[in-house]
Amino acid sequence: MSAEKLNRYRGTLLALRERARGEVNHVVQAIQEEVNVNENVSAAPVHLADIAGEAVDADVQVLQTERTILDEINTALLRIDEGKFGQCTECGRVIAEERLKAIPYAATCVECARAQTNRVF
Repeated sequence: MSAEKLNRYRGTLLALRERARGEVNHVVQAIQEEVNVNENVSAAPVHLADIAGEAVDADVQVLQTERTILDEINTALLRIDEGKFGQCTECGRVIAEERLKAIPYAATCVECARAQTNRVF
């Protein structure tokens, strides 16, 4: 892949990372507002799952998803630095440009992604 394309992908990934970080911060703040841990009168430690309502459960799921995406973005940036960006981490083939345009942090080609999905279900 050309240096120009790699720089474009790096810029896209950096912008996505900033957006995802903003989402994570927003969700964390929402959780803190929805669950006031200071209302716990006991000195025993409280796990979020013990006091979480449905809204907090949904926020926690969003938070987990955003953190996963952040990890994938950071890993993609490392692949750029290592000269492995655009190469499937499973089979080594080139990841289609269309896939990278849609999901710039994609680590696998479509075929390997399908195989992973089929293994999960």
